[in-house]
Amino acid sequence: MSQQQKQQSQFLPWVSLIVGIGCLFAALFLSLTTKALPNTEKDIEQEDVHPQFQAERVSAMTNLGVLDDDVKPLQQTTRAISSGTHEAEFRGTKFIQRNPYGFTLEILTVGKEEVIRDFLKQRADRDKFIYFRLSNENQPDQYVLDYGLYPNEPQADRGLQNLNLGLPKSLHPVVKPLSSYSRQVNDMGTDELSSDSKLYEINLTNAPVPRTTSLPNPIQTTTDVLDRTIEPAVSTPKVTIN
Repeated sequence: MSQQQKQQSQFLPWVSLIVGIGCLFAALFLSLTTKALPNTEKDIEQEDVHPQFQAERVSAMTNLGVLDDDVKPLQQTTRAISSGTHEAEFRGTKFIQRNPYGFTLEILTVGKEEVIRDFLKQRADRDKFIYFRLSNENQPDQYVLDYGLYPNEPQADRGLQNLNLGLPKSLHPVVKPLSSYSRQVNDMGTDELSSDSKLYEINLTNAPVPRTTSLPNPIQTTTDVLDRTIEPAVSTPKVTIN
């Protein structure tokens, strides 16, 4: 082995030691710097996202219901009109309003109007019957048949005791105030749609058409119109000046 190779073999352990120490210091330095740096993503999520969520929730709660004063809830006050589909005994809200303290005898309540129609066709005294359509929000429509109109409850009770309509035993008429139907009736009765209203006759006569007169051109003056209507007695020659 030459002298140069001996020197190299003696120098390699020291080089390896120095490189190992350098790697060790580099690893320690990287670990310290990683621990010292803050976690920016977690800080942003904790500091920014949470306050934004709270702000949105508060703003939504404060604006809740701000349109209640501007946009009023819909009210179902429109009266239903079904002309020509009911019998002459059908009554509506106007009949109840005219008799707010009246009483009647409730004969039956059915779900189909055809039942009442068939019943009335068999009665000779059908002019003493009336019936209503009861309308509820969460229930199907019903039709109630009543008999008579009494000014107070005692007279209605006497009418019930003397009632002799030959009804089936399954029907049990009861005294009923008309005001009890007011919240469920929203129709126009056939008595409102009858031809009791006054009719007015219109008589048309021939009238002469005035003759049209020609008007002067608005550009023309009054003097021009007079000159055309009045012919001069003597015509004056025109003189041309060169």
